Amino acid sequence: MKIQGAGTNLNYGISRFDDDIRMTHGWRVSLRRRGKMLVENFPDKKYGGRQKALKLARQYRDELLRKFPPISRKEVCRIRRSNNKSGIAGVCSYEKRYKLKDGTVKETRYWEATWPGEEGKNVSVNFSVRKYGEELARSKAIRARQRGIEGVEGAFWVSERGVIKTPDRRQKNRSAGKQTRRVA
Repeated sequence: MKIQGAGTNLNYGISRFDDDIRMTHGWRVSLRRRGKMLVENFPDKKYGGRQKALKLARQYRDELLRKFPPISRKEVCRIRRSNNKSGIAGVCSYEKRYKLKDGTVKETRYWEATWPGEEGKNVSVNFSVRKYGEELARSKAIRARQRGIEGVEGAFWVSERGVIKTPDRRQKNRSAGKQTRRVA
């Protein structure tokens, strides 16, 4: 059975435990849904061997996924982080310093909107306070964020973060990968 959103990972949410000291071996189903951990163990001995325990763990996991579907990417975009000072998820203001040829240091402020783009890369748009003024730059960032998340689709699967498919189907670690488009 293919699990919606889990890609080709048949053991999504399932891990193996083998503790030779305590003589315990089995499979653990572990999912987090909206801040709550859902955990169940399937010991090999209790369920008739390694393969039978795995089959039951998968069935249990599939039932959990039906009862508690994964959070959508749009829902994740609406979560306001604890360090957010703007009051709007994905919108922040920042200052940037730069040095002129004569050695003078200048500072400029921006409002920035960020949202998830294609292949796991974030997209960000900046609006200069010097060019637009404080309120207009802020409102432009908020509108850009709203338009940006309109196109965000699908389920949010933490297990697939950090991995993208390259054209030759190998997995590649994506380190920074942030697209920035200057509007100011």
